[in-house]
Amino acid sequence: MKAMSWSLLLLVVVVYVGLLLLLRLNESRLIYFPGPQRKLLSPPSYLGLSVQRVEFPTEDGLTIVSWIIPAAEDSTGLWLLICHGNAGNLSEFGRPAHYAGLGQLGLNLLAFDYRGYGESEGLPTEAGLYKDAQAAYRYLRKTLGVPAERIVVFGHSLGSAVAIDLVSRVSAGGLIVEGALTSAIERGQELYPFIPVRWIAASRYPSIEKISKVTVPKLFLHARGDEVIPLAHGRRLYEAAPPPKTFVELNGGHGDTFDLDSLNYFGSIRRFIENIPHLPHGGH
Repeated sequence: MKAMSWSLLLLVVVVYVGLLLLLRLNESRLIYFPGPQRKLLSPPSYLGLSVQRVEFPTEDGLTIVSWIIPAAEDSTGLWLLICHGNAGNLSEFGRPAHYAGLGQLGLNLLAFDYRGYGESEGLPTEAGLYKDAQAAYRYLRKTLGVPAERIVVFGHSLGSAVAIDLVSRVSAGGLIVEGALTSAIERGQELYPFIPVRWIAASRYPSIEKISKVTVPKLFLHARGDEVIPLAHGRRLYEAAPPPKTFVELNGGHGDTFDLDSLNYFGSIRRFIENIPHLPHGGH
């Protein structure tokens, strides 16, 4: 009987270790969902978006594909560098409608696809996504000649971690994050409470550790009903951030607040950009 108990315990341990190994080997598939659609889809004609496809290289030699979308209304002279979430390419999941709303605020947009997404080359990794955002920023600064203080970096969901990392390292005019997570480790531990995520995960996206370095004006947008990244994540991130900062709770879920609570959503962004000092700001 004792031998059977030890055998059962050994079996449980082997199965558990095997599960940890399986999760570790498939970590990328649990974080990144580029989907099967590689070719970028043209925005619906009724949105009236003028899209220019541009490419630029990363520091490790990959080609990143992006869209430039000029402001629909009188331009504020500001550029919004958009780091999208972890699912689908920059032309999917209603993103063009989001771009149209932002363009109505007088913002010029640069929306790019991470490596392995859409028509961009490579495979996604945490370090790789940081390089992709850096390449997009470099394109705005060096190729288009946009002053750093005229660049506002926007990040949604996982893209919030990419945006925060970028603005912690470069000069910018401001930072906007929507549905932001404190870290991939914390969210992973919430989703898998019986798994030692902190021990086995290679991807960390530790925004909670980086936000203190971001001294530019910051706007935190978060839906009360966000089922993917709970509101508490956005609150903790906001509390850890130095001023100036603003937190706005919105109606809706993880990806539909700009549609369901559009007046509050776009109104908050409009007020934020109107109050950005037209002076250089740094991440440090």
